[in-house]
Amino acid sequence: MYADFSFYVGEYFGLLKEEEFDRLSVRAKAEIDRLTFGRAATATEGALHAVKLAQCAVVDELAYMEQGGEITSESNDGVSRSYAAGVARSKAQRIAEAAKVYLNMTSLCFAGV
Repeated sequence: MYADFSFYVGEYFGLLKEEEFDRLSVRAKAEIDRLTFGRAATATEGALHAVKLAQCAVVDELAYMEQGGEITSESNDGVSRSYAAGVARSKAQRIAEAAKVYLNMTSLCFAGV
C-alpha cells in the first residue's frame, strides 16, 4: 500500500472511515499499479507523493461508485435518495481520471520505454 490512513486524513483530507479506506485501498493500489505499469512501486520522493495522492483519489472514486453516484436529492424521514445519472463513463475511465490528476506530472504513466 502506498498511502496509509493517516496520510489519507492528514494530507489528502479524506472523509472515509478507516475500515472503508483500508478495504478500498487494496483495489486502489492495484489500479495505480495498472495505470503506472508497475512503476509506482519504485517511485521516489515527489513521484511517490503523487502516487499516494492518486491512491487516495482512487479510494474516494471507488467509494463514490459504490454509493451509486452523485446524490441529487435526499429525504431524511422517509430515508429516500436520488442519484444523478450523469455522463456515461466506464468505471475504468473514472478511476483513471481520478488518479491521473496526480500522476500526469510524473513519468509513471508513460507507456513507452
